[in-house]
Amino acid sequence: MRPTSAIIRGTAAVMLTASLASVGHAEEPLPSQLKNVGIVENLGASLPLQLSYLDETGAAVTLQSVFDKGKPVIVNLAYYECPMLCNQVMNGMLNGLRGMRWAPGKEFEIITLSIDPKETSKLATAKKLTYMSGLARPGTEKGWHFWTGAEPNIRALAGTLGFNYALDSATGQYAHAAGIFVASPQGKISRYLYGTEFKAKDLKIALLEASEGKSISIGDKILMFCYSYDPDRRSYVLFARNTMRTGGYFFIAAIGLFLGMLWYRDLKRQKAMA
Repeated sequence: MRPTSAIIRGTAAVMLTASLASVGHAEEPLPSQLKNVGIVENLGASLPLQLSYLDETGAAVTLQSVFDKGKPVIVNLAYYECPMLCNQVMNGMLNGLRGMRWAPGKEFEIITLSIDPKETSKLATAKKLTYMSGLARPGTEKGWHFWTGAEPNIRALAGTLGFNYALDSATGQYAHAAGIFVASPQGKISRYLYGTEFKAKDLKIALLEASEGKSISIGDKILMFCYSYDPDRRSYVLFARNTMRTGGYFFIAAIGLFLGMLWYRDLKRQKAMA
C-alpha cells in the first residue's frame, strides 16, 4: 500500500469520527464495516468498461460509451444527497474547472456516479442542473455525465478505482474519502487527486498526463516538463531540475538569437560599405 493510501485512510477516519461525535456517538468504537474506508491506489489498472449504468435521463449507458470518445476522463464517485463531503469535492472540482480553458465535452469528459443504489435519475438531473449552472459554459452538459446504477456495478467500478466506502448504520450516511480519479482514453487509471480543492493547474496536468501526449501544444509540453506530482502535497509542484534545464535552454536560445542578430547587422554593414 502506498503512503498516500494511509494518509487518506487516516483522513477518512478523522472525518468519520467527527461526524459520529456530532450525533452523540463520539465515545462508541468505530463500527467494523467502516474501518477500511479510504482509497488504495491502483495506478495503471483498467476500468471495467463493459459495466452499465443509467444517465441523468434514465437511459442505459456504459463506461465504454464515454471512453469511445477518445478523451481522458475524470471519474467522481459521490452520492447526490450527501450532506457535506461529496458537495465539497464537487465544488472543489467546479472551482478548478472554472480556471481552465479546457472544458468537459471538448478536451475531456467527466463521470459523476452515485454510490447509493437507491438514488434516482431525478436526483442526478437536479445535481447536473446545479453544476451546469455553476460552470456556465455552453456545451459542457454533453461532457459532464451524472449517473446512477445498481450496487454490483457501482461496487465493481469503485473496487477497481480503490475507492472503499461503507454505509454507516448509525447515521444512514456513506463514509468515504475525498478524491477524484483521472483515466486515459483507453480506460486506464493514470492519476489520483485528493482532497476537496483541485487547482486548475493540477486538473490540467493530470488530464495532459492521461491524454498520453495526444494533441498537446508546445506550452502544454513545457508545463508537463516543469511540473511533477508530489504525493505528500497532493499537488503538482515545480520540478527544480527540469525547470533549471528549461531555463537553460531558453537562455542558450536567447544568446544564440542575440549573436545571430549581431552577425546579421555586421553583415549588412559590410555589404553597405562595399
